Amino acid sequence: MGDSRLRVGLYLSGTVVGLVLLLGVIAPFVPYDPADAVDYDQLLQAPGMGHIFGTDGQGRDVAMRLLKGTEAFFLPGLMAAALATVFGALCGAVSGYAGGWLRGGVLGTMQLIDTLPRLVFIILVCTILNPSIYLIAFVAAVLFVPSIATVIRRRVEALGSEDYILAHVAHGFRPVRILLYHILWLQCRPLLIRQATYVFGYVLFVEVALSYLGDYGVQEPDPSWGNMVAQARGLRGVSAWPWAVPAVAIVVTIAGFLAFGNLLARADEEEVR
Repeated sequence: MGDSRLRVGLYLSGTVVGLVLLLGVIAPFVPYDPADAVDYDQLLQAPGMGHIFGTDGQGRDVAMRLLKGTEAFFLPGLMAAALATVFGALCGAVSGYAGGWLRGGVLGTMQLIDTLPRLVFIILVCTILNPSIYLIAFVAAVLFVPSIATVIRRRVEALGSEDYILAHVAHGFRPVRILLYHILWLQCRPLLIRQATYVFGYVLFVEVALSYLGDYGVQEPDPSWGNMVAQARGLRGVSAWPWAVPAVAIVVTIAGFLAFGNLLARADEEEVR
């Protein structure tokens, strides 16, 4: 029963992840001019054949803006996930396998970064520098490196005394090969995927929050799921579609990515047992 629930959960969350990735790849190739999209003759239309999710308070197609809104977080989210995962894995592998000053230096740096409050620090950086979603993604990636490094370090320390690792050491395998291939690639891949989905979901959350607040995120008329919800705040008693559709998309996407990473790591743990 547990295995069947796990498979169903992986299938559902994987579908969400795959759909969001597909939309993120397609969105840049779909022509869209925010200024030309305004049509006051189509104001607050209900969902129908012409507008799948209806129109917003300016007559703009909600489905099209939902699609184009993925551009606000898709590439920045992927960039942050890749940077955090790669550097977190390397720092965790080095601190878990090496000793002496190298281990102490890496651990000290990770502890220093980990003391920074993520959201507050991101807002502080955006206040000091010229804010952009790529800057937000880069800072988020740096702030997630310590948590990823800690997870990998513990796994490396646990695997370092395993017989097959000791056998590779005895046969003269280079430490770099042992770390990168035999430990990180073969043993830590599901953990890294889980951490990458966390980072992607966090970048989406931050982008949506800042766009909703309107100070540092995507500004109107460019679409973002966050400013779509903000723009429709005054329409809640008139029409639910302009704010409900992006709100549901935000919740489902973040939950889908987090669930997919968790379930994938759990499936790997059960396989090992």
